[in-house]
Amino acid sequence: MKEYDASTALWDEVFTQCKLEDLTGEKLEVEPLFDECLKLFSNVCSRVLDYGCGTGDVLFQLNEIRPLTYGLGIDKSAKGIEYCNEMTKLNHLHHLDFMVGDTEDLKQMDEESFDGIILSNVLDVVPEEVAVSIMNELERILVKGGYMFVKLNPYYSKEKMKEYGFKHLKDNLYTDGGVLRLRQIDTLTWHKIFEKQFEIERYLEFPYPWQEGMNRLFLLKKK
Repeated sequence: MKEYDASTALWDEVFTQCKLEDLTGEKLEVEPLFDECLKLFSNVCSRVLDYGCGTGDVLFQLNEIRPLTYGLGIDKSAKGIEYCNEMTKLNHLHHLDFMVGDTEDLKQMDEESFDGIILSNVLDVVPEEVAVSIMNELERILVKGGYMFVKLNPYYSKEKMKEYGFKHLKDNLYTDGGVLRLRQIDTLTWHKIFEKQFEIERYLEFPYPWQEGMNRLFLLKKK
């Protein structure tokens, strides 16, 4: 799907603008509920995969809360991964690795390779078949009893999507400027999807100052 493929070029452009930062003495924060849930995640996970890591912000924050034994970030954006690798060098985070990749790379990984997985704004910005493939592979490489930290964008009505200027592509997919930006699925449906393979230990909603609506956050435990 060309609209989905175009999203990589968009994020390459965005990530090119990111500035390297010395994290010494910095306290990394996102939002109080997000931060508290990430702390809970850090208490039970030490070997973590961040799929769709972007510039690695969540993995860096997680490692600050409690140093990881090992962390791996994967993203399709070469510019995002380039930034992540420069950040690890600058901050001497030699136990964190980052690589350009997708679900084909997940298929090469051994079963139960990680005890924690991060998915922040990933499942609701890809076509359904891609999301299903991602979840199946991540469930396979997550240990039994392992945890998944899943952040989703707000759910908007069709009227709101039109008001914001998003164009309906097909099914529940929406584009902006010819780029796939959202797969709109209501919260109850997400609950049903996750409950097939996971126990839902926490569900939270919280706002961002720069974004209308309530962001959604699931802390899942593999059955």
